[in-house]
Amino acid sequence: MNYYKIIVKKNTMSVEVASQNKGKFREKFRLSTVLVIPFIIPIVASTGLVGWFSFRNGQRGIQELVNQLQSEASTRVNQYLNNYLKTPHQINQINLDALNSGLINLEDFRTMERVFRKQLQVFQVGYINYANQKGDFIGVTFDSKNRNKIVVEVFNRSKSNKLSRYATDDKGNRTNLLFTGEYDFTVEAWYADAVKAGKPLWSKIYRWSGGGDNEEILSISSSYPVRDDKKNLVGVLGIDLTLSQISDFLRNLKVSPSGRIFIVERDGLLVANSSSETPFELVQGVAQRLNVVNSRDPLIKATAQHLQKNFGNFKQIKNTQKFDFELEGGRQLAYAEPWQDEFGLDWLVVVVVPESDFMAQINRNTRTTILLCAIAFIAATAIGIFTSSRITSPILKISQASEEIAVGSLERRVAESNIIEIDKLANSFNSMARQLQESFATLEKHNDDLKHLDQLKDEFLANTSHELRTPLNGIIGIAESLIDGVTGQLSPATISNLSMIVSSGRRLSNLINDILDFSKLRHANIELQLKPVGMREIADIVLTLSRPLIGHKNLQLINTIPVLPPANADENRLQQILYNLVGNAIKFTDSGTIEVSASLVMGNEQLAITVADTGIGIPADKFDRIFELFEQADGSTAREYGGSGLGLAVTKKLVELHGGEITVASNVGVGSQFTFTLPVWQSNVERVSSTPIIKTEVKNKNQSVSSGAGTQMPSDYPEQNQNLNPIPGEFNILIVDDEPVNLQVLANHLYLQNYAITQATNGEEALEIIENGFKPDLIVLDVMMPRMSGYEVTQKLRDRFPATDLPILLLTAKSQVSDLVEGLNVGANDYLTKPIAKDELLARIRTHLNLRQLRSENIRLSAELDVAKRLQQMVVPKPEELAAIVGLEIAGFMEPADEVGGDYYDVLYTDGVVTISIGDVTGHGLESGILMVMTQTAVRTLKEIRASDPVVFLDTLNRTIYKNIQRMNSGKNLTLAILNYADGKISISGQHEEIIVVRSGGKIERIETMDLGFPIGLESEIYDFISHKIVELAPGDGVVLYTDGIPEAEDINKKFYGIERLTDVVAMNWHLSSEEIKQAAIADLRQFIGKQKVFDDITLVILKRIGETVA
Repeated sequence: MNYYKIIVKKNTMSVEVASQNKGKFREKFRLSTVLVIPFIIPIVASTGLVGWFSFRNGQRGIQELVNQLQSEASTRVNQYLNNYLKTPHQINQINLDALNSGLINLEDFRTMERVFRKQLQVFQVGYINYANQKGDFIGVTFDSKNRNKIVVEVFNRSKSNKLSRYATDDKGNRTNLLFTGEYDFTVEAWYADAVKAGKPLWSKIYRWSGGGDNEEILSISSSYPVRDDKKNLVGVLGIDLTLSQISDFLRNLKVSPSGRIFIVERDGLLVANSSSETPFELVQGVAQRLNVVNSRDPLIKATAQHLQKNFGNFKQIKNTQKFDFELEGGRQLAYAEPWQDEFGLDWLVVVVVPESDFMAQINRNTRTTILLCAIAFIAATAIGIFTSSRITSPILKISQASEEIAVGSLERRVAESNIIEIDKLANSFNSMARQLQESFATLEKHNDDLKHLDQLKDEFLANTSHELRTPLNGIIGIAESLIDGVTGQLSPATISNLSMIVSSGRRLSNLINDILDFSKLRHANIELQLKPVGMREIADIVLTLSRPLIGHKNLQLINTIPVLPPANADENRLQQILYNLVGNAIKFTDSGTIEVSASLVMGNEQLAITVADTGIGIPADKFDRIFELFEQADGSTAREYGGSGLGLAVTKKLVELHGGEITVASNVGVGSQFTFTLPVWQSNVERVSSTPIIKTEVKNKNQSVSSGAGTQMPSDYPEQNQNLNPIPGEFNILIVDDEPVNLQVLANHLYLQNYAITQATNGEEALEIIENGFKPDLIVLDVMMPRMSGYEVTQKLRDRFPATDLPILLLTAKSQVSDLVEGLNVGANDYLTKPIAKDELLARIRTHLNLRQLRSENIRLSAELDVAKRLQQMVVPKPEELAAIVGLEIAGFMEPADEVGGDYYDVLYTDGVVTISIGDVTGHGLESGILMVMTQTAVRTLKEIRASDPVVFLDTLNRTIYKNIQRMNSGKNLTLAILNYADGKISISGQHEEIIVVRSGGKIERIETMDLGFPIGLESEIYDFISHKIVELAPGDGVVLYTDGIPEAEDINKKFYGIERLTDVVAMNWHLSSEEIKQAAIADLRQFIGKQKVFDDITLVILKRIGETVA
């Protein structure tokens, strides 16, 4: 029923013409906005640009200033280093000249002592010393406890092997002995490096003790080799400098309030820095060099890390570098410059300054600029608003009145104005409002009448469809049961006539469905139940259901849909779409083929399904009309072929409801192709070939459905007395319906399946039967019954019986989704709409009966799995047993899967031999658990009777297990490896997973066991297949054993964990204990698996020989 284009509701209206044209106009603005914006934009833009340029210029100026400061600071540091580090070499050169010229005798250590003392008082050095090749040594330094006192250290190898430290008075005389101790200057860097190089050089920065209990400090030594006239080395002069003096200079050199200067060696060790942090740390009195990237000063640490990240290491910085980086949201400006001297020092001087130290004034200027912009913006806005309000006030009143009329206030009027132009506009507006008010009052009355008629129509359709479905259900059901032979054998002619009745009934049922769907689609009341639907399977079903429509035509129905990802669709609606298209094709095709095909399109995101026929075809100018309601390609078509003209219209709406579209291609006299698209189910899309499968065609018109790759299509009607589960009286079914015809239909169908049937004609009678002690296995219950509906009966039954204990299948002529939801909410297990398809009814009944049986079977299996888990844990050796084994460190782990496999491992220690067995039984459950216990018992028994030959051992074990498996009438077997360890050698026999041998350094060796045995329990005689291999284990070597649950574990992407990953984890952690290795491997496996379900047991054994590691 059609509505007027203008629909008036309570105090509201919707003008369709206006809404249709809304998108045709450009975006609109208020007049006040147009007047205000020109005031604001120039002012804000100008002040903003001025502020931005000011900020940028200030920032550039600061960048140049910082660069100058950094360069100057670096230059001052270089000058200081050149001067400070030149002093030791100058002193050494003076002393060397004195020695060479004879001013100081090389053997006169007393004179050297006085000279060194004077030099120590004049120059800023920490220690002056000399040592000769004979082993004599003289050194002068400050007392670490009193920097005003000088001490002398003497070592004379010919007199004593002890270093003596003496205090001295102000005149340089030795007073008392402070300390004696061991000392070997030949291993010191200052001496050894100079002797080796044969030229003046700097030593490496090293630890130096001030003597006694003084804590150590870090120093650097300038060393000069001393040679005689024949250029032979006679000794080494040395002078020590402490690093703290360089740091003191850097602290006094201020670049900025928060800036830092630091000097670092090319290997990253800190030399000095301007922060309070020392370039070393004392650990129990021992000074340890500090790597700059581990600095506790965040700015120094961040700068070093940035250099290391960008250059790889500090050695790569060959020239001056300027760079910046971010730290805690602030920009840091850095400067790095290499520094070297002629004696081998190669350091890096780095200056870093936070930009914020110089940005304070710029930030204040920026805030001032923003404030000025805000003031200008507010002033411009205020002036613009004032000006626009004076201009737009009269127009705004008319605009407001028009908006009120648009939303339904038709009585609104506009006051007259003193402005002539606006006064004319107001009068015209008031006249239009009066006319609209009168017109809308008339339209509202007409629309109320139409809505009432539309509601009556919907109620009529719903009631009529219910009344039609009930007798249709009886007609189709009884005819099908007669065909199946409920009253005995019928003649072929009678069966043919009954088949025509069934076909006609289904045709009428489909017409009712189309009428109801047409009504729902007009009101947008259809809700899709989306799920993954296989196109090939549903096409098979539709073609089977369409066979009766062929009649005597020479037609072939062909399904060439290949294996494709499922469609995201409502299964019932998709079946309806296909049934309408195939039904139309059969209707307009007298002979030839009707083919259903499909392929992936739109980047594999959609499925395109095509129904092609060889029928009469459709003229191109009729393509648009065929999808309209009550339309066909030609009026003569309806007269010749029949039809309501609803099918394709409903089909188009259903396809669009799924988010697809339908198109047609046709040639008159050749045939038609209807193609529609559906989205692919995104949760499980697999990319597969869309090559059509080879078609197998059946040309006999009575067997006219064929399917790709020989897919079997079910026949229309089962053979007479066909029984899906022919056990008389196995299940009791209670059928409840107030219609005798429906009861007879149900009884006929169920009788042919040998179900025991009890009937009730209403809900009260059904409840009374159950109250009297009868408990059916399933109830088939009609919904619409007098006095008590099927919903009420279901609710009362659910108070006593859960859905898993007493399944209820509801039957109704109602087809609304809300009816289905209500039925499931009150406790029904399933829901079928009349007229009921016999095969679907029987299939649903069979499913619910099987589910009821499976529940009890699951309870039994669950109990079995619990027993198997307990058995599995009982056979695992206890940790204290493994810890008691001498010479080996063994750690084991076993975790059953959800379904419990047959993993097992055991460790025995008898007569000095450690026997490890590990096995994996095929399958899951109690049988696997019993076989696992049998195997452990047999292994332990054979060890107790001292069976040692591996071939005899496994052969005897196999015959024992094989006989027990045969007695159990079981098909299970197991892989089993036996390892015997004694005196550093391990013997391996039996077929299992690869054995992993790990050497002390973590090197992996893998031993294949396929040739060492045969599956236990598979054959009675395996003697000829058994062998063994000897592997020597040194201290620190070991063996890793496992079952296939580890390498075959899968992650979320179905990727295997793999043996390579296990060996990598084991090798990486082999320096740890066996228990820690086991924990690391299991932790890595769990991380890999994630939340995936574990389908197989996980077993891991780590064996490691302990003792002295062989070098």
